[in-house]
Amino acid sequence: MMILCICTVIGVTGCGVSTDSQESSWNEAADPWSYSFGVHVFTEGGGHVLRPVWRVIDVSEHQRNVNWQKVKQSEVDAAILRIGYGHGNEDKYFKNNLAQVRVNRIPHGLYLYSYAYGTDFAREEANFVLQTLRKYSINDKTIPIFYDMEHLDDWGGHTMPTRPIQFEQIVKVFFGALEDAGYTNLGIYTYAHNMATRLDSDWLREHANWIASYSDTLEYDFAGCPDPHAWQYTSTARVSGVTGDVDVSVFDPRFFMSAE
Repeated sequence: MMILCICTVIGVTGCGVSTDSQESSWNEAADPWSYSFGVHVFTEGGGHVLRPVWRVIDVSEHQRNVNWQKVKQSEVDAAILRIGYGHGNEDKYFKNNLAQVRVNRIPHGLYLYSYAYGTDFAREEANFVLQTLRKYSINDKTIPIFYDMEHLDDWGGHTMPTRPIQFEQIVKVFFGALEDAGYTNLGIYTYAHNMATRLDSDWLREHANWIASYSDTLEYDFAGCPDPHAWQYTSTARVSGVTGDVDVSVFDPRFFMSAE
């Protein structure tokens, strides 16, 4: 079985970023997806072919009620569900989304939108994730779990970190708590500009395996980054069963080989 390695496909040599914009420039009229020998193939705007890959959406309460039966019929291979944000804030639609992907046998992972300004808060976020995993009997220790690291302004009297070493400490505490509980399939989700600035460290790049870079051409350089990895190429896709826009990513299927 051929395994996706984005860095090999496009022949890049260093882990870096060539875009600082989150504005989507994707040409939605041009369908990059096709099938070959029963697996998805993705042809990006530069003509480079990525295979085999999975078409993966990520959803939260912002998508409200998702018709997961229609999603499954629309050639979506997997979904990443927002478990919540910060600590103690479960996504309002997580319970229903989880139940429905289980019923429809859709492979899935999870993400937490982080509000951590320090290691103590990161530990609380990890504890919240673990409590929610127990609450819903999510016992598969290999389920993909992503720590969503995005730019946040200071909030609630708290000063947000500004240096990569501070974010390293936050992520290490979050990952450490989940690893101590046996969860092994962990990664950072962020966008290209954030990776090039606030998260610009070797250690963080080594753990950032899901990157948003909105373009029809793969501009983010994954060489030296964790393998497997994933590219979120648009936030404005339309998928049957989802009302309005939805994020779509190109995923290495190995993320989900043992997931529920």
